Amino acid sequence: MPRESAYRDMRTIQQSFHSFTQIVASNPALWIGFACVCAWPWTCTSATLAYANAVTVGSPVWIGSNFTYLIIGIAGIAFGIGSRRVGERFPNSAVAVIAGVCYVAASALFVQLSKLPIDYLDPSYATVSFIWPVFAGIGQTLLFLEWMKAFGGVGPRKTIAFVVSASVLGSALLFAMNFFPQFVREFMPAIVGVAAAACAYRMAQRIPAEDAPGTAAPSPVGLAIPKAPRAPWKLLLTTLVAGFSFGVFQSLSFTGAFGTTAWYANGVVGFLVASVLFALITLVLRMNFNYMIYRVSFVIMATGAFVCLFGSEASSWGYGIYCVGYRCFDMLVWCLCAYLIRHRSVSPIWLGGLSIGTLLAGRFLGFELFTLLHPLVGREDVSLLVASVLLVLLVTALFLVSHNNLLEAWGMVKPGETLNDREIAESCCMQIAGQYRLSAREREVLLQMAQGKSRAEIGDELVLSEETIKTHLRHIYQKCGIHSRKELEDMVARRIREVKEDRIDLMKSDAEE
Repeated sequence: MPRESAYRDMRTIQQSFHSFTQIVASNPALWIGFACVCAWPWTCTSATLAYANAVTVGSPVWIGSNFTYLIIGIAGIAFGIGSRRVGERFPNSAVAVIAGVCYVAASALFVQLSKLPIDYLDPSYATVSFIWPVFAGIGQTLLFLEWMKAFGGVGPRKTIAFVVSASVLGSALLFAMNFFPQFVREFMPAIVGVAAAACAYRMAQRIPAEDAPGTAAPSPVGLAIPKAPRAPWKLLLTTLVAGFSFGVFQSLSFTGAFGTTAWYANGVVGFLVASVLFALITLVLRMNFNYMIYRVSFVIMATGAFVCLFGSEASSWGYGIYCVGYRCFDMLVWCLCAYLIRHRSVSPIWLGGLSIGTLLAGRFLGFELFTLLHPLVGREDVSLLVASVLLVLLVTALFLVSHNNLLEAWGMVKPGETLNDREIAESCCMQIAGQYRLSAREREVLLQMAQGKSRAEIGDELVLSEETIKTHLRHIYQKCGIHSRKELEDMVARRIREVKEDRIDLMKSDAEE
C-alpha cells in the first residue's frame, strides 16, 4: 500500500508538471511580458548600482523612487474607482504603446539622473527627479491592469503557471545582468520596458473578444455579488500591510543595514526561491488561499523579520527570508485576483486597480515612514522598527485568516449573505453555463440536473418532452467536452468543492478552466 500510494503521488506530480508545461507553452507572450513588467524596476537598479546617487538616502533619486510607488498607488485606485466609466476594454493595444513610451522615458531619465554627483544642486535636477516617476508609474500601472485582465480571463490555475514561469525568467534575467558591461546594463531598462509593452500589444491582438478577461463566466446568479460590489476589504488590508512592510524593509536594506548589496542580491534570489516554493505549495501540496496567504507567505515574512532582530550578522539572512515570503505573497495576489475575476464576474480593472493600488500605496507609506525616521535612528538601531513590522504582520494574519474568506470574497459579501449549499450549487452551474456558453434553456436543464432530477422530472418541471430534454443534454455534453451525465455531475461537484475548499489546482483539465 505505501508503494502504491507513493506511485500515485508521483504520477499526480508528473501530470501536474505536464499540465504546467502545456499552459506555459500555450501563451509565451503572457508570461514573458509579465516577467519584464515585474523585473523592470530591478533592471533600473542593476543599471545604476555603480552610481552612489541612486541609493543615497534622501537624494532626489531616492525620493523619486518612493514617489513612483505613490503614483502607481494613486493611479491604480483611481482606475479601480473609475472602472465603470473607462469601460472594460481599457487598457487596449494602443495603451501598450503608451506604456512602452513611458518605460523608455523613465529608463533614460533615471539612468542619467543616477550618474550625477550626490551634491548636484541644479534646480532642474530635483524637478526631473519627480518627472521620471510619473512616466514609470503610468507605464507600470497600465501594464499591471493589462495583465490583471489577462489573468482574470485565463483563470487562477493557469495564472499559477504563468507567474511562476515569469518569476523564474525574471530572476535569470537579473542574475545575467551582473555579467553585462556597464554600458549594456544602462540600456537594459529601456529594452525590458519595450519588451513588456510589445508582449502586451501581442497579447491584446491575440486574445479573441469572447475570451477577453472580465467577460468570462457571465452569470445571472453569480455568487451573490451585486453589480456594484463592496470592496474586498480583507484583501485590501492584507495588501496594504504587506506593501507597508516591504517598503520599510526595502528602505532599511538601501541603507546597508542588511549588508552592502543585500537589498538587490536577496531580492533577486527571493524571486527564484519564491518561484520554487510557490510551485511546490500549489502543484504538490495544493494548499488553499487562506493557508497560502496568511500561514505561508505572511509567516515567512514574519520569520524573516524575527531573524533580523538578532543583529547585523543574521539580518542579511532575515532579509532574504523576508523577500521569499513577500515574493510568494506578490504572486499569490495575482492568482487570487484571477480567481475572483473569473469566478465572481467582477471587473478586473476595479479589483486589480484597488488591490495593486493599495499594495503600492502601502509600499509608499512604509518607504516614507523610514525616510522620516532615518535621521532619528542609527544604522544599527533598527530593532524597534523591525519588531513593529513583525507585530503588524502577525496581528494581520491572525485577524484575517478565515475559512469563509472565499465564500465572502475577502469582504465583498457580508457573513449573513454567504450562500447555502443549494445556492452554491446553483451558482456553480451558472458559472459552468456561462463558461461554455450554454443557451438559456440548456442552463435551465443543467440546474435541474444538479438537483438530481431525472429526464422525466426535468421535462415535467420545464414543460418539455423527454426527447427534447435528451437533445438539450446532448448539446450540453458537446459544449462541455464530456460524454455522460456522470461526467457532468462530476464537473459540477468539482466546481462546488473548489468553491468550498479554496482550491486552485493545476491538476484540473484546461477545459474546466
